[in-house]
Amino acid sequence: MSEIKQRKFFDPELMARIARMELTARRIVDGFLTGHNRSSRHGFSVEFVEHREYGPGDDLRHLDWKVLGRLDRLMIKRFEEETNITAVILLDASASMAYASDALSKFEIGAYAAAGLSHLLSTQRDAVGLAIFDEGIRQYCPPSARRIAVANIVARLSGSVPQAKTDLAAVVKRAAGEVRRRSLFILISDLFVPFESVQGALKFLHARGHDALVLQTLDPAELKFPFRSNTLFRSLEDPRELLVEPRRLREAYIEALNAFLENVRKECEANAYDYQLLDSGEPLGPALAMLMAVRARRRKLVRGVR
Repeated sequence: MSEIKQRKFFDPELMARIARMELTARRIVDGFLTGHNRSSRHGFSVEFVEHREYGPGDDLRHLDWKVLGRLDRLMIKRFEEETNITAVILLDASASMAYASDALSKFEIGAYAAAGLSHLLSTQRDAVGLAIFDEGIRQYCPPSARRIAVANIVARLSGSVPQAKTDLAAVVKRAAGEVRRRSLFILISDLFVPFESVQGALKFLHARGHDALVLQTLDPAELKFPFRSNTLFRSLEDPRELLVEPRRLREAYIEALNAFLENVRKECEANAYDYQLLDSGEPLGPALAMLMAVRARRRKLVRGVR
């Protein structure tokens, strides 16, 4: 695929569905409980960051009366600890993500997921950022709770084309170094890297107290290996080619793939991170709904034992 077609990443049906869900994190992130619209310490020994427009339910104690008098606008002072989640979406844009046996490539379905989740986080008034990466971080939007944040993210999603290789561990370390507080990292990738790189990336985030969602994006042909006649397979990230008779390889391929997926799931579980497989040939909404439902149930369990 030489060029990714420009697409409207806001699917109205998807937006309507995920807007009813609450993206929650089951950890206490940097002194406040995620999943709530306010820190328990808001307004006390916290650093003022910026203004935002008043919304129904906002605490009037934080209304900036000077701005009201000068500009006749209702503006709320936002403090550093007032944002319940600081999230960074890490979207893989390496060449392997360009593969598409169906209508959408892995990168495109990943971009839809990134757009939907950034919209949801912004609706909850969380700070959301984006890092599009291959061997390094190609484009970066710092986490922000401002309304313009989602527009900036979608603009970068629309203009990106998969290319080059992936260096997952290095990218995760650099992205984590860009945030000042413990955050929620949402990794969207086919994870076609050595498994040790996946392990290193997740352990690095866990060791620094970050929460994470892992969305592994695969194509239907990669999951089912439907090829029957002799097929020439070409690598998207290097010059390698391999002519094979698929029927002889299918059983071994499916076994190896399932083992790989299970290892990724177990690694996520070992670090207390949520995992969801995204099939680029299937509707995105149900997969995200399943992910949110799992996180919501775990949040209730955490509350029950507190």
